[in-house]
Amino acid sequence: MLCGLSCLPVQAQEPPIEARPPSSSAEKTTQLPLPPPSASARELFSRYKDRLVQVRVLLNSANEQSALGSGFVVQDEGSKGLWVLTNYHVISSLAIHPEKFRIELRPTTEKTITASLVAIDVIHDLAVLRGETEGGSSAWPAFTLRADAPVQGERIFSLGNPLELGFLISEGIYNGLVESRIYEQMLFSGALNSGMSGGPTIDETGRVVGVNVATQRNGELLSFLVPVRYARELLEHARQAVARKEWRSEIARQLLVHQDFVAGKILGLPNPLKTSDPAAQGVIANAKAGFATQTLAGRNVPTLDGSLTKCWAGGRDGERLRYQRDTLDCTLRSDLFVRGDLYTGSLGVRHVLLRNDKLATPQFLAIGSFTRAISSMFERNSSREMTADECRDDYVKGGARVYRVALCLKAYRKFEGLYDFTVSATQVDDAHERMTSTLFLHGFSFENGQRLSRMFLERLQ
Repeated sequence: MLCGLSCLPVQAQEPPIEARPPSSSAEKTTQLPLPPPSASARELFSRYKDRLVQVRVLLNSANEQSALGSGFVVQDEGSKGLWVLTNYHVISSLAIHPEKFRIELRPTTEKTITASLVAIDVIHDLAVLRGETEGGSSAWPAFTLRADAPVQGERIFSLGNPLELGFLISEGIYNGLVESRIYEQMLFSGALNSGMSGGPTIDETGRVVGVNVATQRNGELLSFLVPVRYARELLEHARQAVARKEWRSEIARQLLVHQDFVAGKILGLPNPLKTSDPAAQGVIANAKAGFATQTLAGRNVPTLDGSLTKCWAGGRDGERLRYQRDTLDCTLRSDLFVRGDLYTGSLGVRHVLLRNDKLATPQFLAIGSFTRAISSMFERNSSREMTADECRDDYVKGGARVYRVALCLKAYRKFEGLYDFTVSATQVDDAHERMTSTLFLHGFSFENGQRLSRMFLERLQ
């Protein structure tokens, strides 16, 4: 799910707010009331509701639900079972800990169906499930996947089971592909709420055009869909897949494919993604990103540039302050959802420039000390996800200034080959002006982390 901090997956029903940890980003989500459906929407829902399922991930030890989402039937093979599509983030806990969880499917009827995970696409946030049906039962109706893309302005309809309130339909408009994404996502001007993740979005003839995936948390009626062609490709892959009992290695492999492509974009490598892997397709042709140089208070600093990046600046000064503080932050919109609040495959750059006006030199040097900055670098991930950080520092001569540079590294416990890097360079040769420049890398290989860190440091003045 390529949303970053500005949007959230419309995933499983979560515990009540009072039961959530204070840091839960779900508390910031605004659930929008769904408008009453039109006559055509009511007719579509009546015709296709029996092809929907609620996807329930249950914790074995408690025999209670841990996550809820939606899914839809794409084929019934009789005694061989049902083929069901949903989102990866709906079943991510089971994919990472299959020994702790199990999957159940609940259709519009009262019966419950046991299901297993068959294929995942972490990059496009998709999963294929296989539901176990009883032999001799009547054929299950299935959705048809539309072959061509919808036209911008076309009416489309999202179906799902939000907040465990029951299956329903949400009407909206297809507004083209989202331009600020690495991989293709469709913009749906309609309401999606928690629990609708993995449900289908259909056209007026009932054909699936996309899969519900996320909603903008600071906007209204701004939602995102995965184009159905990636669901079709994953389904074809699932038909040939060999049954497996563990998924961590496959998740890690796909995350490495993603970070390799992102690193190639930043490093300016020609054709950075050379693979036929279905999970690596759908790259936006004009998606651009790379290192650039920008001016902050008259100083040239390395930043990020391109259609996939976003930068913002801030400044503090005035009579009450005896020093000035200017900041510049740039982020690359490339993070993928892994589980919970863990995202990988993104990077950011931060510059903090302090200029002394009235402070004594010792007071100025104590502001944002190097030691305190290093100790706070790794607050992003919990220890259960990451190893203990290892840091090294040294003095480096830049183009015109001397810096104290610290490199810190953490490894992902569950995904071999992935690391978080933080490279921080603090100017130490001026008692009246000090710049701290930091590069943050989340979920990169050791080799790509080194290459990106080296390029960043080479651009320091």
